[in-house]
Amino acid sequence: MISKITICNLALAQLGQAPISSLEQDDEKARRLNLFYDPVRDEVLRTHNWAFAGAEEPLALIETDNQNPGRYIYKYPAEALFVRRVFSRDGRGEALKFREVFRTDLHSRVLAVDCPRAYAEYTRRILDENLFDAAFVKSFSLALACDLAVALTGDSQLAAQILQKYTLSLDEARRSNMTENFCRADSSDAFTEVR
Repeated sequence: MISKITICNLALAQLGQAPISSLEQDDEKARRLNLFYDPVRDEVLRTHNWAFAGAEEPLALIETDNQNPGRYIYKYPAEALFVRRVFSRDGRGEALKFREVFRTDLHSRVLAVDCPRAYAEYTRRILDENLFDAAFVKSFSLALACDLAVALTGDSQLAAQILQKYTLSLDEARRSNMTENFCRADSSDAFTEVR
């Protein structure tokens, strides 16, 4: 099982640091890991359309835009970290143009779309590490190590080396994930014909 501590200790191993047993322990490594963990996880999730983090759902209509006839205002999906595509099921599922804006009167982000029944494909913020795939775990731990390198070791050259490893790992993970997505799409298309 993958846990937050496992990922943190993978990052520390890249830095030549001793592992920690808890993020609540009173030391500099735990404090830094607590500070960086969530933002770095979200950043790496946004870098690619990860299969384990993908979601698709109909958007919830808030209102029609009175100033722009034919434009509809939708709630930003609650679980969405990053909306990748907005589309309509009425047509051929082609991507629609959309605009993400912050509405001060609603105190939230919304999506403005020229379609009365729109759907969103997005990346979810995943908080359960057991849902991460192995390639993501490796890339994420390297990204975490990269962000912590100078603070924990003072070695900018080590930070540059880890950044290079992270870039290569992320490229490999993206290729692997795209192949998985392609195979899943092919197999699901084949199974839709079977009754």
